[in-house]
Formats: sequence, structure tokens, C-alpha cells
Amino acid sequence: MKPVSSMPVTGFEIAVVSDHALLRYLERRHGLDVEGLRAEICAACRDGVRYGAKAVLADGVKFIIAGDTVVTCLERKRAERKGKG
Repeated sequence: MKPVSSMPVTGFEIAVVSDHALLRYLERRHGLDVEGLRAEICAACRDGVRYGAKAVLADGVKFIIAGDTVVTCLERKRAERKGKG
């Protein structure tokens, strides 16, 4: 009789959690309204996208825009340059 083989060990120590997995977890487990938040960001950046802005300051944050896409959101404090107030 052959011994039952166990699952192979991968060598990985921890699981890497992708941004997509984290977003879906927040949405499905914690009830985060992702589409509602997307609509808020869209509304805040609409004029910036329309007029070709590279960034929009709104709601205390700085949204970075590439073409018609909001690509990231920075803390406003981090986004401001030293000495610029």
C-alpha cells in the first residue's frame, strides 16, 4: 500500500493580498459601496478631466489624472510642496 502524500510545501511564508482582493473583501464582507465611492470621485474630477487637468484638489485630497482616468489619490498634506502653504 502506498503512503498518502501530503500537500506539497510551496516555500511561501505569507499570502500576498492584491489590491483587487482587498477591494472585493471590503465590498463583500464589510458592505463598502465601491460604486458609490467611484461616483463621488467621478463627480469631484469631472471638470478636471473635461479641461485636461493633471490633478484635482477636492474633499481634502488630491486626485491624480491621466487622460480621462483618475489614477490615484494622495493625502493633501503629502501632495502640497513645502513652503506652498
